[in-house]
Amino acid sequence: MADENNENATTADKITANSVTTAKLTADAVTADKLTVDSVQAGNITALAGTAGKDDSDVSASGVLDLRPPSASLKAELCRLGLEYSSTDAAGVESWRDYQRGVLATFDGTGANVTIADVKTNLSATLSLAEVRKVTRIDTMTTAD
Repeated sequence: MADENNENATTADKITANSVTTAKLTADAVTADKLTVDSVQAGNITALAGTAGKDDSDVSASGVLDLRPPSASLKAELCRLGLEYSSTDAAGVESWRDYQRGVLATFDGTGANVTIADVKTNLSATLSLAEVRKVTRIDTMTTAD
């Protein structure tokens, strides 16, 4: 293997020497996470690591308060799709929105299913967590890529 400081070292050699993990990002991931060429080149990337087994009960041990939802949850999937929390009504139904696309997502505390609707047309679909994971983009009357 070539030394990382060697001008003839390949990118792969430099990555290995620095213990860097690489990942290929899709265009949707870059857009959803608001990554720009400048932020990637500057190294200003925070990985969306799996949070399924996270334990926030003792923040003093790590010094980190992780407020991300578990990775295997509707909340994590809605964040991935660009929605943000809006409100919870008296019955416990959460509303999440993407104002730019005109999307409203609602689900109850069980987190079993989510109803995603176009706010202009009120057309909607109710999806399970497994089905939401397969969604790569939501097109509406407001915005269609």
